[in-house]
Amino acid sequence: MNEQLDTPLIIIIFGISGDLSQRKLLPALYHLMKRDELPSDLRIVGVSRRNIEVASVYENLHERIAEDDLDSETLSRLQASTEMFQLDTESKEAYAAFKEHLRNVSDKLGDGVSRIYYLSIPAQAFMTAVHYLGETGHHEPFASDSERPRILIEKPFGYDTHSAKELVSVVDEHFGELQAYRIDHYLAKETAQNILTFRFRNPLFKSIWNAKHIEQIKIVAHESIGIENRVSFYEQTGALRDFIQSHLIQLLALVVMEEPDSFESHDIHAAKLRLLEDIKTISTDEVSAIALRGQYDSYRHEVGNKDSLTETFARLTLHVHNAQWRDIPMVLETGKGLRDKTSKILVTFKNEDPECGPNILTFRIQPREGITMSLQAKRPGLDKDTETVEMEFDYEKSYGNTTEAYERVIIDAIRADQSLFASADEVLSSWRIMENVLTSWQKNSHDLRIYPIGSPAEEIN
Repeated sequence: MNEQLDTPLIIIIFGISGDLSQRKLLPALYHLMKRDELPSDLRIVGVSRRNIEVASVYENLHERIAEDDLDSETLSRLQASTEMFQLDTESKEAYAAFKEHLRNVSDKLGDGVSRIYYLSIPAQAFMTAVHYLGETGHHEPFASDSERPRILIEKPFGYDTHSAKELVSVVDEHFGELQAYRIDHYLAKETAQNILTFRFRNPLFKSIWNAKHIEQIKIVAHESIGIENRVSFYEQTGALRDFIQSHLIQLLALVVMEEPDSFESHDIHAAKLRLLEDIKTISTDEVSAIALRGQYDSYRHEVGNKDSLTETFARLTLHVHNAQWRDIPMVLETGKGLRDKTSKILVTFKNEDPECGPNILTFRIQPREGITMSLQAKRPGLDKDTETVEMEFDYEKSYGNTTEAYERVIIDAIRADQSLFASADEVLSSWRIMENVLTSWQKNSHDLRIYPIGSPAEEIN
């Protein structure tokens, strides 16, 4: 039996009725419960400003689950393990009363209880929630608890360097780095998890993973949809903050960092941070040369702002200033309203023969997670013509259904494994790298490309 199944657990979900919780978190808990990967002594405490019944929280959950995976008994168990608590999030006294409520829940579960606080709330509410949780002692274990509570925080981790430092400071003041889990669900996807194993457990690639053999690394996250119902969020955030500052720069760190001393959490974070520190801050003078932004043509109408400068497409070209990667372009690109929906990492190897196509190693994050290697092969027949062929590894074909990202997030938080979460230093370093890009883009619109919705990303230049 897994150790975490022996430990009573309380999961406190702020914003349990919100979009993220409904789309990702509750379905993840359902699947974990169905596979008996959660403790049998489990209580889920949903926190809301409004008076909400448990039944209404789970009313539409069945629509988020594939029909052939739907199990009414599991749904009933999950709902039965849940209770609601109405909380005035602006009142310190309310947080104190909530702590006493959780103490009663913990006492009923017995000794050795673990607590996880999941903040599935708007970013602007993080500071207040963390502050009042700390001020009223939620960060401390109850007398019979097995360990200190942990807090899970969704991105964005700040709006800029200054706000990120403030958030890091308040989390550190009350919970500390060992209790803080900053969620980047991209790092919990199977392909992202496999990057380090692929790089450091295969001698072929381990020996050629450097500037001598690699020409370019490109990481893309393209979406065919627009902003849909996220008008307020997206107008304040934009593509650079939404994806590049968090997801893509974290993936870049995994792809190009040095081999860690071990595969333990602290050594992985140390290696990632060393890599990020080797990427210099983009100066204001460099922005136009290495950063490009675009906006799909119907965006301003959707948000009701004819002067909006918010980018829905962003591309950055970074360079790592160390001996292993010097002068090799690292391209990070994301956008909405594009022709294709795809997230992948492309590693292009140098080619000395102009008559042959390049070898490209592709880590497919979505859709259809897997790894593809393009190679040159002779066509069948009497001629000596060659063509590009692909060697492919597909997760679903090899292993069947894989663990969803938010399922892994929950399990790793229960295990106290911070490997796939972002550290405070990594967050601040990523903001430091691109702060001047954001500042420059806010000042004028002369370099904002307007592109037709459904455009190929490569045509935005």
